[in-house]
Amino acid sequence: MPRRGASPTPSEGEIDIFGSLYPGETDNANGGNGGDDFDFDGLLNNPEPGNDDTDEAFIALQQAASFRKATNLKGRTVKKGGGFQAMGLNNNLLKAITRKGFSVPTPIQRKAIPLILDRKDLVGMARTGSGKTAAFVIPMIEKLRAHSARFGTRALIMSPSRELAIQTLKVVKEFSRGTDLKCVLLVGGDSLEEQFGYMAANPDIVIATPGRFLHLKVEMSLDLSSIKYVVFDEADRLFEMGFAAQLTEILHALPPSRQSLLFSATLPASLVEFARAGLQDPSLVRLDAEQKVSPDLESAFFAVKGAEKEGSLLHILHDVIKMPVGSPEGVNNDSEKGSKKRKRGADGGSGKPTEHSTIIFTATKHHVEYLANLLIYAGFAVSYVYGSLDQTARRIQVEDFRMGKTNILVVTDVAARGIDIPVLANVINFDFPPQPKVFVHRVGRTARAGQRGWSYSLVRDTDAPYLIDLQLFLGKKLVVGQETKNPSFSEDVVVGALKRDPVEGHVEWFNKSLHESEDINALRGVAVKAEKLYLRTRNSAASQSAKRSKELVGSQGWTQLHPLFGEDVDGAEQARVDMLARISGFRPQETIFEIGGRRDKGTTEAAEVMKQLRKRITPRRQTEAKADDDFEGIGDDIPAAAEAGADSDEEEVVMDEMDVDEESDDGLEVTVTNTNSKKGRTDWRDSEVFMSYTPRTFNAAEERGYGVSSGGQDPSNFVEAARGVTMDLTNDENAKSFGEPTRSKMRWDKKSRKYVSRENDEDGSKGAKMIRGESGVKIAASFQSGRFDKWKRANRLGKLPHVGEQVRPGSASHAANLPSGVRYKHKQERAPKEADKYRDDFEVRKKRVDEAREKRVGRFRDGMGSKKELKGREDIRKARIEKEKKRLKNARPTRRK
Repeated sequence: MPRRGASPTPSEGEIDIFGSLYPGETDNANGGNGGDDFDFDGLLNNPEPGNDDTDEAFIALQQAASFRKATNLKGRTVKKGGGFQAMGLNNNLLKAITRKGFSVPTPIQRKAIPLILDRKDLVGMARTGSGKTAAFVIPMIEKLRAHSARFGTRALIMSPSRELAIQTLKVVKEFSRGTDLKCVLLVGGDSLEEQFGYMAANPDIVIATPGRFLHLKVEMSLDLSSIKYVVFDEADRLFEMGFAAQLTEILHALPPSRQSLLFSATLPASLVEFARAGLQDPSLVRLDAEQKVSPDLESAFFAVKGAEKEGSLLHILHDVIKMPVGSPEGVNNDSEKGSKKRKRGADGGSGKPTEHSTIIFTATKHHVEYLANLLIYAGFAVSYVYGSLDQTARRIQVEDFRMGKTNILVVTDVAARGIDIPVLANVINFDFPPQPKVFVHRVGRTARAGQRGWSYSLVRDTDAPYLIDLQLFLGKKLVVGQETKNPSFSEDVVVGALKRDPVEGHVEWFNKSLHESEDINALRGVAVKAEKLYLRTRNSAASQSAKRSKELVGSQGWTQLHPLFGEDVDGAEQARVDMLARISGFRPQETIFEIGGRRDKGTTEAAEVMKQLRKRITPRRQTEAKADDDFEGIGDDIPAAAEAGADSDEEEVVMDEMDVDEESDDGLEVTVTNTNSKKGRTDWRDSEVFMSYTPRTFNAAEERGYGVSSGGQDPSNFVEAARGVTMDLTNDENAKSFGEPTRSKMRWDKKSRKYVSRENDEDGSKGAKMIRGESGVKIAASFQSGRFDKWKRANRLGKLPHVGEQVRPGSASHAANLPSGVRYKHKQERAPKEADKYRDDFEVRKKRVDEAREKRVGRFRDGMGSKKELKGREDIRKARIEKEKKRLKNARPTRRK
């Protein structure tokens, strides 16, 4: 009888006895070695070979052996519930995961990795520090497995910042240990020629920022059709207006069959804003949507005055965090013990951040430079990072903070996303974030991986509307002052004031420092100008939050001592604080024309005019206030989305330049809704038949905070969103398109002193020379500078292989022949040999030796080599003769002294 072939897809739960029937032809393809501790003695000595018990015993023994084997293996054959082994990962990747210290996958990894391995597009959202990077790196390594011999990149990871891209590169290298996968980093600030070599060396994985990757793509005319795996890390930041032109051009070049993944800690429930990513039937994974920040994070919000921000910051560092002054412990000792031998790792530092490590977030790079110099002047060890800083300097500054050489890192929002610094203790928001999701990313740098952390935010009166927006977004209770005895700093938004005595002392020291240091005074002037521009351009808060903020700032708890400092409040101190608050918020009811009228009991002509004017204005104001109360009563039952969307251009309250200190009590009373004045039913909607365009469970504050384009128009406003989806028709008039105004969109340019098109502002050209990309968008003309062609000619390289072409070892395109990767340059300096007078190039060699002797290179480092430093008698005589000959030749009288 012919032998039956083995099944190509054996079931894991079934027992295949075919191999045991033919013991001489054992199949070891799956790693079986025949040593499964299988006991044949009972079967061979069985007196009844035809008995059915023999088969049952054989099957039972085979099952027992397979179970023992399964407990000793790792890989696809192991199915352990809830672990990485149950996901079907290969053995090398499992070893790398274990080496990394991961034992159990996080919730986002448990949900996302199986979906990614099934080649499904994914949109993943989880709070900061939940392991999102590993959630897309692990399946990427599993899919790629090994380096491809065919030319073409297979995976692309886009990051919004350089620091986040560098961190992702480290994670990819750790998980790809044991494989020959090639991963490259393409960020701005690095050498473009070296990156030419990286891309020509056929990398498997590219981690890049959008601007530099688009530059290389256009310059090298890269074919991206081989990319099958695309990740948009911090997708909500990538798809904002700043990266619109770059992403449009990159997405146009990617193949439609790619697998697209979007990850971020703040993503909206609606995926309409990510339609440009080309997602195909994506799976949405939103974990901890109701818990935006880590439960281990404790937050404190301090109400401060604008002139006391620097003093308040110093008070928090000295008295709350108890930051030590000077360099961290161990830095000086380690630097003194340094030897000439090369060491792995950085010199000095403890190798990790200290328990006092703090990140301070500011609004602009000018604030970063200003605060960094101020804190250094105060004696702290400070590092600083901002977007336009040189890439090498950015790496040095961040590495110093990581290694514990500095305790404070002053940054802009460039470091707010994705930067993972272990054991980070504190986060300080020197400038309050204008968007709730920015706050989530900032405070997400601490309280990671089960560690406790604190965040401290300085809130001025003008920042109160943004504080209310944040409170609505987080869905937490707002606790002001001492209204609650034992508030929870992790579950509530607790607002209060700092201690007056320490703050005043630090403010006095700060004012003294401005007089003593001209540099700090100059930097402060630049920061003040930058803050004015920042306040004019930051996002506006919701109008309802702006109205509520006046009531919040006018409340007594706004100036009460923060519960963080305890309940032992001195009565006299509190009375002094209340008096200062009343004085700072005082606004006289009389105008300048009525000053002294009551005291002198006389009426002037100007006072009489103002009296008549008040009689006419007061009734009108009362009518307007009553109309506002009625209007707010009508909108009581309107869905929250409509209330949030009511921030149109006509109704928007601009809070950027508002000074609540100058508002009177009457003004505060007008802005607070009087709910008792509503009589009867004023809503025009019938709850039985009215159908809203938003679901009943729609959280307007949350979606507004998660929105990608929340800075311009509110995505939750249906009316504003509907204006952007009008159907384009063929123009039959001079109008640009259907439904748009006929006048061109122009703006006045101060530098060129003329009107320029606003399209330049939208695509980022700003009047610079632009070219059209393959997708039709404008890109900088400098992207086609011809530098790649010059690089190829300099390295004698021909045309790069086409995508999918086999790359043969030893060919011109092989990685070993390309000037890519790390370049090792010797640093040894040697002096040339002594010139031989019988050689033709004697004079040239002699000149080179003299130059080496003058620069003290090589053997001339300690002196003149074979010659002595002191001149002898004969040398002095010859020098005098030469000097006299030169004097006679010039025939000039000597200069008298």
